[in-house]
Amino acid sequence: MVQLKQMIYLALSILSSCTLLWLFRYFSDKQSDIPGIITVNYLTCLACTLLTNSQSIHLKSFKEQEFSFYAIILGGLFILTFNIISKTVTHFGIMISSVTQKMSLIAPIITGVLYYSEQLSLFRIIGILMAIGAIVIINMPFNTHRNGGKKLIYWIFPFLTWLLSSIIDTAFYILGKSSSNQSSLFLATLFGTAASIGILLLLFEKLKFNRIIAIHILPYGILLGILNFLSIHFLMKAIGQGWDASLMFPINNVGIIGLSMLGALLIFKEKASKFKFIGISMAITAVFLITLS
Repeated sequence: MVQLKQMIYLALSILSSCTLLWLFRYFSDKQSDIPGIITVNYLTCLACTLLTNSQSIHLKSFKEQEFSFYAIILGGLFILTFNIISKTVTHFGIMISSVTQKMSLIAPIITGVLYYSEQLSLFRIIGILMAIGAIVIINMPFNTHRNGGKKLIYWIFPFLTWLLSSIIDTAFYILGKSSSNQSSLFLATLFGTAASIGILLLLFEKLKFNRIIAIHILPYGILLGILNFLSIHFLMKAIGQGWDASLMFPINNVGIIGLSMLGALLIFKEKASKFKFIGISMAITAVFLITLS
């Protein structure tokens, strides 16, 4: 029963995460106000967190919590990372964006082994190495821009996506090991910080450049926010069931890569090179080896 709950939580988290990437591609194609949508998204995440954890969140204890400062810092990283991911999707498409982002699986695995004494079997080590190799191969050739040109300078976006995602994934892994009360307040602080930064940036652009904030983006932002909240909520639920980071994160990340690429091919008609098909085969094999262990 525990394993079934783990798989359900993980599957729901994967589906929510993939839908986020598909929506970013849709917003990019429609040339929507992505910064505005992201800000509404985090307001929605904050509302969802407060509604679902109203009994466990005590604002009076905020100053007493050791993680308050880190939650604020991560909130800033969250909105920065979301904007960078949207840039990566715009310039490289869903496939490159998803696999670059999910290279972050290395960080929480190392954290689990070093600080939580999680074990690495031979099959799991081979599977992890194959997952990393699959991510590299899917990204090849490295000079390919979504529109066909050679835009090496744009690789700053995938690199920052990987770096920031590594920090965030590790933080959520550690958070999942903590108590539920701390987790709820941590999330509320994180989302509140991200939303506040987004609002301040929009107000700055309004005053500085007389930018008009379109009302029609509200449903987009709310939808994105619900999915964003659910992806994190279900991921933490899966961690809370006792899975090792070295087992859960590779399955989660490779699952997101595979499903998001399938959507990219079928929905958005993105082109898949031979490297991507080889990478997908390696990714499937990696998940099998990791699960077998």
